[in-house]
Amino acid sequence: MWVGLAVFAAGLSTTLPLPLYVEYAGGGGTGGLAAAFACYAAILILTAPLLGPLPDRIGRRPCMMLGLVLAGASTLVLAVWPGVWPLAFARGLQGLAMGCVTNAAGAWAAELAERRGATADAASRQGARIVAAGTAGSFGAGPLFTLLNLLALPDGRPPAVFWLHLVLLAAMLPVIARLPETRAGQPGGLRMPLFPRGTLPSTLAMIPGWGVTGVVLTTVPAALAGLGQPRAGAWAVAVMILAGAATQQWLKGLAPRRALRLGLPLLCLGSAMVFMGAARGWLWLLLPGGVVTGMAAYGLVYLGGLAAATAAAPQDRPRATAGFFVVAHAGFSLVPLAVGLAADAVGSQVALGGMWLAVLAASALLLARLR
Repeated sequence: MWVGLAVFAAGLSTTLPLPLYVEYAGGGGTGGLAAAFACYAAILILTAPLLGPLPDRIGRRPCMMLGLVLAGASTLVLAVWPGVWPLAFARGLQGLAMGCVTNAAGAWAAELAERRGATADAASRQGARIVAAGTAGSFGAGPLFTLLNLLALPDGRPPAVFWLHLVLLAAMLPVIARLPETRAGQPGGLRMPLFPRGTLPSTLAMIPGWGVTGVVLTTVPAALAGLGQPRAGAWAVAVMILAGAATQQWLKGLAPRRALRLGLPLLCLGSAMVFMGAARGWLWLLLPGGVVTGMAAYGLVYLGGLAAATAAAPQDRPRATAGFFVVAHAGFSLVPLAVGLAADAVGSQVALGGMWLAVLAASALLLARLR
């Protein structure tokens, strides 16, 4: 429970600022906003050889606490220094924070479950569920908290929820410090992320899965802002991710490959609804599309892929988790960056249409491999 809450607290740092992204960009274009957004994943990918084995080198608890501190630093940066360049810097801090937290949390939760008598496979699944629920829940709750704050205090800058987030992180540190350590720190050098045999299709599914969600976080709000609806994109994100978190709890017993086989077709349907709704400004289509997309991307593809990766390497869960997230965050950053640049060049409607065709093609290829 406490491990999952720590993941949730750290994950809030990544989406609390989301409703203010267009404001931070200050007319800098969709491509510039997408580039700042991509710094999160770029830092996480570049530091994967360090962050993957870090929970083994320094222990689960210190790694988790380091992640909480870095998450707090990112929120503090945007509280005192709003803008697109501070956003890029804060996104880099968030990448480091979530690399520390997710790599440690999955292994730590699984090892605590094994101490209570769970089998290695069941423990791996439980660790994956805790990480998936903590991240998806926080990713959905973050923009919702800020949107509600802005409804109550439209001119409040920084939003009061930024300061409340810092209080939450500070309160989590002593709680995590008291949890039992399951892996004493061991010396060692850099180690590359692990991609367990047989998990390539389930891991690659995160490129269209989180690629779509990254586009919903960047190009979709920018397109809606151009249609006079600057907050609509943030509502779509909150609906999308909270639907994914609810689906994780509803279908948590589903086998990983079955989850992926269900998730990819739903991803094609949901992204079509979201992209059409964003291009036309149709909230009646955008918001239900966000629900379907969230169920697919966060509830099925994400949880299924992460569970498959960690179950395939029970003795090396942190590196397997790191490998999974390297691919996931490549999709989360490179895809929205490409779509954002395309939107600046040819317009949002054409860019979003091309993105949907790419999702359709990728899903078809992956489904063939998964069968």
